Amino acid sequence: MTMSTKATGEPQGSRPTPVPSPQYASTGLDVWTMMNQVAASVNAVNLGQGFMSYPPKEFIRRAAQEALVENTHNQYAPPRGHPGLLKQVGIHFANRLARPIDVSSELSIHAGANEALLSVFTAFLEHGKDQEVILMEPAFDQYTPNIIMAGGKPVYVPLRVQSGDKDPSKDVISSHDWKLDMSELEAAINENTRIIVVNTPHNPIGKVFSREELEQIGDIAARHNLLIIADEVYEHLTYG
Repeated sequence: MTMSTKATGEPQGSRPTPVPSPQYASTGLDVWTMMNQVAASVNAVNLGQGFMSYPPKEFIRRAAQEALVENTHNQYAPPRGHPGLLKQVGIHFANRLARPIDVSSELSIHAGANEALLSVFTAFLEHGKDQEVILMEPAFDQYTPNIIMAGGKPVYVPLRVQSGDKDPSKDVISSHDWKLDMSELEAAINENTRIIVVNTPHNPIGKVFSREELEQIGDIAARHNLLIIADEVYEHLTYG
């Protein structure tokens, strides 16, 4: 059946109007959007998002201005990122990790961590296969919709407060008091599990996983041949 259109642009025939896919439609609003809308509706001070109250450094603004007038920068960048940027990122991580970085196979540049995460989920998850991704809860709220849109199923393993007789509803709880039960993590793995997401420093609780914890998670992933996605967007924001 064909669909015709009047001069008014109104569709004719029985073909339904395109709507978002069920995977996308089921994700809902993210927490930033909800908090921003609520704060704006009551004219409240919004502490739910890190809005910057200061401009970028002068040398950054100057470099951006200079880049705009250089003809070499006014072209499409390669899909994996500009070669010069890839080279500098490779040098940075080679120094931090104390090992060589192959920029041709180990690096790509994305428009923010959220796009990078969605790209990885899309690459390693298949629609219709019920493939699972383990998240440590509470978790950054963008993980769940990204996994669902990529065709996966989020599975939640809780981080629990293990601080003796402290009551989380009454006492001050340190980020160090939150622990992952490794046996509970391993029990959540089945034949459909594909990925474990490790977020350190952790959003929203601020937990920095210890080397011992990371090695235990790595051992579990190796035993079950799973991919680890390490979201370390706050890696430079650790104190104490």
